[in-house]
Amino acid sequence: MTQPHDVPFAEALPVESNLYDQMKAARVEIANHESDLYVPVNDVTTALIKKYLFKASVTTFTSTLDKKLWYDIPFAYIPWWDKKNR
Repeated sequence: MTQPHDVPFAEALPVESNLYDQMKAARVEIANHESDLYVPVNDVTTALIKKYLFKASVTTFTSTLDKKLWYDIPFAYIPWWDKKNR
């Protein structure tokens, strides 16, 4: 659940850091499928997506598990890339 104080924090995160790290720093729920990053749609994640360089590639879907709206951010789940590069 989004807390009112979370949005200013999210807006203050550096744009230079990758989106995965920004989402972790904002302490939002994170899921993935291979290299695709999934985060719930809320005020915090929307603020971060608005600043994301590749926001045109971001889509949404309704989860079959929780019936909520989530963002699907292609290729943004960094741990998958880290594991693949080892």
